[in-house]
Amino acid sequence: MLTGSQLMNPSHVFILASQSLFAEGVQSLLSGQPGIEVVGVAAVSSDVFDHMRAADPDVVIVEAKGEEQSHLVARTLESIPGVKVIGLSLEDNRIHTYYQQMKQGRCVEDLLEAVRGPMDWRSRSPEKLRLFVFFQGRYGKRILENVRHSSPEAWTVESWRAPSGLPPVVDDPAPFLPMHLPAADLVLSLVESSSAAQLLPNVVERIGARAVIAPVDNVAWLPEGLALQLRVWLTQLGVTAVFPKPFCSLTENCYNVRQQEVSFEDPWIGEFAHRFGRPIFKIECAEDDLSGRMQIAKVEVVRDTACGCAQDVARRLVGVDVRDAVIQAGLLHHHYPCLATMRVDPGLGEPLIQVAGNFMRQAVEVEIAPYI
Repeated sequence: MLTGSQLMNPSHVFILASQSLFAEGVQSLLSGQPGIEVVGVAAVSSDVFDHMRAADPDVVIVEAKGEEQSHLVARTLESIPGVKVIGLSLEDNRIHTYYQQMKQGRCVEDLLEAVRGPMDWRSRSPEKLRLFVFFQGRYGKRILENVRHSSPEAWTVESWRAPSGLPPVVDDPAPFLPMHLPAADLVLSLVESSSAAQLLPNVVERIGARAVIAPVDNVAWLPEGLALQLRVWLTQLGVTAVFPKPFCSLTENCYNVRQQEVSFEDPWIGEFAHRFGRPIFKIECAEDDLSGRMQIAKVEVVRDTACGCAQDVARRLVGVDVRDAVIQAGLLHHHYPCLATMRVDPGLGEPLIQVAGNFMRQAVEVEIAPYI
């Protein structure tokens, strides 16, 4: 049953279709429905997005096949940020609701529900982040547990463990995904196989995420070519994606190191990276009464590593002589143990575990410099 608010403030719908007969059919269907007002109908053309912006719709229905649909959805989201986009495919009768949980529908009622559904993402704040962790193995489990334990109370953290034994090439992800996934703003991908990484676009699409963090702590899990392909697919969905290598290179506006550093701007990733990523400490030192040497008296973790290593290092540094603190930070990081690979990365010329250790040592060094 429709509420009074829905009747007084109907959803304004724009129909974009590759087939004119289909567009006319959808317009005829929706025009007679309470709480829905069709404000535009158009075929795909070079100036259609100008007409779409002028119509100022709340909902855009896109009818197209495969990659063409993904392209049109991405262009629509880019043209009208915050609009709800419903993708229809006549090949399999699927209904995809972008920026909300994806629902599969095969009847008129499913389409009407998708059009009338809530549009709460317009008022959502990154401080109330809905995080979805897509993980495998002990690597992903450790990070999930630390993030869940240390995240702000305003965050919601949901997770799903990807299946093992996936085929090398996943042509159809549907059989390997659960029927229902929770809606989320940001996906954190912590899988340990390239096969599972291939499921990422479909996971993102189903939960309506706006951003993705897919760290590369082991290139065997996410090869460079696959990462580039994922970036293209996610961009077509209107989703921001970052691939920090290693994970602890992530900050609020960049990731990676040296010549490979990449800048980005995204409120959802920025909110996560404010709490987890490249370690930052606030260290206080004091003179020991017995030895007279300067020691570390207090360590506050301003930004933890996603795996929790920074918290562990901080606890163990208290009481350490400041002259030994940098070396000790590196050793403590290594023995946590860090989960980044010990293999030499071709692009960086050194193991990722060493790059991660450098971040930990630098975070300590910058804080104790005034005491040395």
